Amino acid sequence: MFNVAEGIEGEDREAVVPRICEELKIPFSGAGSETSVIVLNKAKAKEILLANSIPTPRFQVFENEDEELKDLEFPLLAKPLWEGSSKGLFNENLVSDKDKLKEIIKRIKTNYNQAAIVEEFIDGREFTVSVVGYDNPVVLPIVEIRFDHLPFGIHPMDSYEAKWIYDNPNAEHDPLVCPAEVDKELEDKIKEVALKTFKVLDCRDWARVDIRLDKNNFPHVLEVNTPPGFMKDPKENSRLPRAAYAKGWSYERLIGEVIKSAVERWDLNK
Repeated sequence: MFNVAEGIEGEDREAVVPRICEELKIPFSGAGSETSVIVLNKAKAKEILLANSIPTPRFQVFENEDEELKDLEFPLLAKPLWEGSSKGLFNENLVSDKDKLKEIIKRIKTNYNQAAIVEEFIDGREFTVSVVGYDNPVVLPIVEIRFDHLPFGIHPMDSYEAKWIYDNPNAEHDPLVCPAEVDKELEDKIKEVALKTFKVLDCRDWARVDIRLDKNNFPHVLEVNTPPGFMKDPKENSRLPRAAYAKGWSYERLIGEVIKSAVERWDLNK
């Protein structure tokens, strides 16, 4: 089965279909149920990354706005603990004081019925790296997300506004650069971190790793997306297909590579 199901609601929603397939012994593409649960929970994923010496911004989880802020430095970025596609991540979520932080945490709890994850904001270049395969995964060309087209007052980050309002099929500006304009040393560092993340979290067949550079140009993992978005139309600026096209793959070739990986992993060729 070619799995693209993201579930309906709840922190385990992306694990429902994989778990059903596992119980019924139905071969399927993509991450297993355990990885699906971990990756959707940003804090759990970051704990595993840190345990494996993969840099990620320092963070704290807040169940409510009255919890004490611990050893984190402003500016801080607050977002829902288990959402994707920049849902609940608005421009105003990047804050510089405790009062505003409390307001955003309360809003996340009220609007999304979940905890907020708060992390230190790294103000460097942002990239996303797609990986396809399993035993010998292929790292596709790096995509850089640029923010120089955003109007004054909109922060340089992949917020809901940046991703869905200022970047849309009718927009004149293309915020994605692929292959990213980086030197060989930086390219190797970014790809190494993305591939290690893919393996440590036991991603399978395909995933996309979001990365930001710190002031020393060292990559930090922000989030991991599996299943990743894969809209076909180039005007949609879907990051995984954009990377595949840069490698010379067609959309059909991309899907075929994912299926091929799953077939080999499940040993279905026999």
